[in-house]
Amino acid sequence: MTESLETRFQSLTVTRGHPVQETLCRKRAATGNPDESEAKEKPSTLQDPYKMDNNPHGYCVILNNSNFTNPNETRSGSDKDAAALKNIFEQLQFKTIVYPNLEAKQIHEMMQEFSSMDHNNMDCFVCCLLSHGDKGIVKGTDWKPAPIKDLVSCFTGSKCPSLANKPKLFFIQACQGEVGQTSVQVEADFCGDLDADAVPLPSIPDWADILIGMATVEDFECYRHREKGSVYIQCLCREMESLCPRRVDLLTILTQVNKEVGEKAFYRKKQMPEIKSTLRKQLIFPVPATLEN
Repeated sequence: MTESLETRFQSLTVTRGHPVQETLCRKRAATGNPDESEAKEKPSTLQDPYKMDNNPHGYCVILNNSNFTNPNETRSGSDKDAAALKNIFEQLQFKTIVYPNLEAKQIHEMMQEFSSMDHNNMDCFVCCLLSHGDKGIVKGTDWKPAPIKDLVSCFTGSKCPSLANKPKLFFIQACQGEVGQTSVQVEADFCGDLDADAVPLPSIPDWADILIGMATVEDFECYRHREKGSVYIQCLCREMESLCPRRVDLLTILTQVNKEVGEKAFYRKKQMPEIKSTLRKQLIFPVPATLEN
């Protein structure tokens, strides 16, 4: 049985909160003098963000599958998403490359090509996958599956040593099922004309420093406007453009994206993006002074 991506990440997923060890609270003596063993320790803080000093910071690879072998599966509006992603990551000083309309085998080959590159002079790697999909997969233009787990695993510390200890980011706009999420006690927003997108360092875990931003949780659809682009990608680009100049870290930005997308309604259906993260530090994108507000 194929191991799911969720299983691979289960033991590695971290949260943005600070780890605190729970201990029994003993009563102080009647004299009021605290026991030395009860001295409070300062909680750990994320004061050491990922290094982002190089220019360019790294590659941003955008797969834009808009035209499929079956013309009925055309993803109208996907070009808008690719353009928005290219624009924001170029502003953030990434070397951005767009790959249009790849078959499943070509997607694997593209990922392996970037995995084998030397990233020693880079800070980060970004990959955006825009396509149809299903549970745990994105689809090539030939409608064959490319398992997300296999694509991401090309960039683990053991398979791509020059990116070890550096953030690897994957943003995936693709359905993960055929079911629309029901809305629960929310006011519906009007949204018309929508489609559904069916390591060398021994102390670092192999799957560390990976973040996957999914347009939807497993088993459900995500939505794309035929002219304006997808709900998730367009919101992501807007929030990054707004919050990166304020030095807001990526996980906070993605949480805001979750909030914005989750508040919308699409023909009485909902969409809930998902963040899967083994990042161990804050990721703050430096913004060139000319672009700061």
